[in-house]
Amino acid sequence: MADLSRWLWLASSFLLAVVATQTTWWVWQKDQERFDSFRRARFSPLLLQIARFAYLIVFPFCALVWGRAVMGRLLGLQPLLPSTDPAAHWANWARDCGWGVGLGLAGWGLLTVGWLAARRVGCRVQLTGAPSAPWRLLGEAAYAETHWSFYRNAPIVALGPYWGTWLGLGLVAVEAELNPWWRADWRSADRAPELFARCGLAVLSAALYLQTTNLWLAVLVHWGVTWGLAACTRGSPRTLEGSADYSSPL
Repeated sequence: MADLSRWLWLASSFLLAVVATQTTWWVWQKDQERFDSFRRARFSPLLLQIARFAYLIVFPFCALVWGRAVMGRLLGLQPLLPSTDPAAHWANWARDCGWGVGLGLAGWGLLTVGWLAARRVGCRVQLTGAPSAPWRLLGEAAYAETHWSFYRNAPIVALGPYWGTWLGLGLVAVEAELNPWWRADWRSADRAPELFARCGLAVLSAALYLQTTNLWLAVLVHWGVTWGLAACTRGSPRTLEGSADYSSPL
């Protein structure tokens, strides 16, 4: 029953994302003017962030605490403080941080080169420079990493760490492909580099998970990479800040 429960929670999350994005796309096509007017309303950003927080953070938390469908260890909830053997605990954290720094720098370098190459060929990536951008990027990192880790849980239990991690990434990719907003952005030369960066971050997250199984570290590495990417491109990438309102959590 526990294995079935894991897949049911995962399927519920997947279906919720598909229904929400397909519905908003249908409403937008039905009456674009009214839909855009609603998005510009004063309360719309707050409602959107509440919905995203509930889906990306609260839903996995409920699966962990109430549904008992998520294993905290497989989610990457490593203990922050030692319980029995401080030396071994901090040695594990030192090892994890080493992997985080190495993979993070590699990911940041590759994404920065790709981003600058895209701008050189004429992609007009829209940037902002809000002072709160680093904290918004931290929130987006927590959203994305929690969602990706949640999607790994059931596949890892069924297939083991290696194949389960990549199957979880595949499920996130399918979820994104079924999102019409995501597909529409890929057809835009100005938005495609941003989505490419998010895909790269998803792969980086999977590789880091295989080495560390540490959600806290994954959030920090994700934040550092996006912050560094924003700094190198003289602003904060719009999509990485989460202002692509209805795009997939990928």
